[in-house]
Amino acid sequence: MEVVASGVFWDAATAPVNLRTASATSALVASDGTVYATCRLGTDREGPDGRTGVFASVDGGATWELRYLSPGRETWDDWPGESRGWYLAELEPGELTASVLWTDRTDPAKPWVNPATQGLLGMRVYHVRSRDGGWSWPDRQRIDLAPHHGASSTGPVLPLAGGALAQPFETWKEHADPAPGRPAALLRISIDGGRTWSADALVARDPDNRRFYWDQRLETHPDDGRLVAMFWTHDPAAGRDVDVHVAWGSPDGGTWSDPLPTGLPGQHTQPISLGGDRLVALYSHRGDPPGIRAVLSDDFGRTWDRSAPRAQADYWTDMGAWQFGHPRGARLPDGDVLVVFYAGSGVVRSARWARLRVAR
Repeated sequence: MEVVASGVFWDAATAPVNLRTASATSALVASDGTVYATCRLGTDREGPDGRTGVFASVDGGATWELRYLSPGRETWDDWPGESRGWYLAELEPGELTASVLWTDRTDPAKPWVNPATQGLLGMRVYHVRSRDGGWSWPDRQRIDLAPHHGASSTGPVLPLAGGALAQPFETWKEHADPAPGRPAALLRISIDGGRTWSADALVARDPDNRRFYWDQRLETHPDDGRLVAMFWTHDPAAGRDVDVHVAWGSPDGGTWSDPLPTGLPGQHTQPISLGGDRLVALYSHRGDPPGIRAVLSDDFGRTWDRSAPRAQADYWTDMGAWQFGHPRGARLPDGDVLVVFYAGSGVVRSARWARLRVAR
């Protein structure tokens, strides 16, 4: 593998002061070849003034245009809040669906994560759709994730076998809840094309709470519809992260294996199908040297090739002086992989892209 091109799609150094911190990046390659990237922009990563930018490239990432910038803090049903983490899917040709997380900002001074309890501010998940290439996003539809607390979307809507749709999400606990958290990764299922969302499928949860499976990232086998999920995995008793874990699901999303360790020492991890059983996994590595890494699997995530020389296995290793993370990506029509992530220092963090060429 090699990086054959790279750049920024949002340059924080030249941005207005209130848009100088990029985070929560995501990517989609649409059926017409247009590449879409999204990210949260704000004064800082956790402040109350976040806005979402939707960017598009029609030349494989070489040039980008900003097509939409969300209004930021607004009121929805008398509830002040902001949107975070737009994850895009193309469920019908030419129609984009964004899975969006809404967070409570009634008190702008209150942190999103309670430092005493680790609970989260109130949240909602909703979908918006664009039929004009991402320029406008009407038709907000709330996806009620009750009875779960601390429920947040973790990725785009996923088509399942048989025509059902799945909204990936995870649960935690509310802001003031002092009890230990019991996280779980789930799917909320729709069998009527997204009009209603009524059933849950459990993807991963440790019944003994010895492992926390965070930030599920999903991919579908292109031939038989099997699912694979990768998790940022944490050992709460030891207070440290452990290797990224992986689980496999049935094509309908209803049955999942127990998560297994991959041997990859990472955090957010995005699997991307290269065709057949081949996957590339993108992940943030905080060890020495820090950076965004990419590794290959030829057996749908059961084993990973980490034998390549460091020059080929570790990318963007100049990140030792940067704050960076949230790698996401998508396969381009020519077989390359378009990777997006944020990186920078202090509050100046740009949204970046790179084109990764994988040996065929």
